[in-house]
Amino acid sequence: MPIRRHFTVILGLLCMLISTPLRADGQVPTGIRPLDTPALAAKVPDQVTLIAITKAGNRLVAVGEHGVIIYSDDNGKTWTQARVPVSVLLTAVAFATPAQGWAVGHYGVILHTSDAGATWQLQLNGIQANQLTLDAANQAVAQDPNSEVAQRALHRANIFMAAGADKPFLTVLALSANDAIAFGGYRMAMRTTDGGKTWTDWSLHIGDPISHNLYDVEQIGPYIVIAGEAGNVFISTDGGNDFPAVTAPTDATMFGAVATGDNNGVLVFGVAGQAYRSEDGGKTWQTVQTFGSEANLLAARTLASGVIVVVSEAGVIYVSRDHAHSFTRLPEPQKMGLFDLVQAANGDVVFVGNLGVQRVPAQDFGVN
Repeated sequence: MPIRRHFTVILGLLCMLISTPLRADGQVPTGIRPLDTPALAAKVPDQVTLIAITKAGNRLVAVGEHGVIIYSDDNGKTWTQARVPVSVLLTAVAFATPAQGWAVGHYGVILHTSDAGATWQLQLNGIQANQLTLDAANQAVAQDPNSEVAQRALHRANIFMAAGADKPFLTVLALSANDAIAFGGYRMAMRTTDGGKTWTDWSLHIGDPISHNLYDVEQIGPYIVIAGEAGNVFISTDGGNDFPAVTAPTDATMFGAVATGDNNGVLVFGVAGQAYRSEDGGKTWQTVQTFGSEANLLAARTLASGVIVVVSEAGVIYVSRDHAHSFTRLPEPQKMGLFDLVQAANGDVVFVGNLGVQRVPAQDFGVN
């Protein structure tokens, strides 16, 4: 898969199925072996398309195309490529401890590391995930054959099995070294409570009969918030056991969520610069109208100072100093689409996007 230069195409990488699907029997088509081919050895690994970045202690870890995972121990100045056993597009990464973390991506891939991202092991692929989804649906039908929910689940699971491993995971939440949940296309969801030794289908715990794409999951105060397709927002108040739908702020797709920093507030954001904030767990929403852009908003983080930073596919950086009531944009956009960001230990903000890594000094945000 070549590097894509057009931002909306990159967004398509996040959204769905540009990879050649595996057959339903789990075999890889001739010449396309992303599940058993190690990651591309990049000449300049911090200049490939990178989709997500996070911290593992003070180490920075980023993931992206062709299975590339890179890490930095000097606040993003230099990078080393990790050892990864697959070459699929990786879409998200999260760490529960400085050493223990997960990365997820296309073909239903879930990877795990126990050495802060230097080496990774494959824990789950899409064929295995489909089987787990089918097993959960069959169990639901056996418990209540007359349940419409169970029957819909079985119908969906059979579609998954027939299609093969063609659906991606798009986000992952690491609750502890043992507990993690991955979410993705068509309401795909898997949970482990034993560090990834075993995984369980978690899709029936999400209040979404239509099976929308789930793009981001964030732990915000007492809530675990999922932002998804068609404006769907799901919020768990019981540690991730159940994710009921809350009032949808819009019918436009939301790509991310972030804490506002006051009253357990939540900001969700997405297509065409749309953003909405709630202070009551998603019962009501207020429109945030200060972005003034038609570019899609793809990621957000709260800096140590409390400043909230939101980025767009057009390379524009927005900041809020009033708990997401309003935002201003930095004067100069970055020269690449921005897909994710993290604050390094020295305060600098490190962005990833379609041209790799970009660092912005902390003082550019008016903080030390």
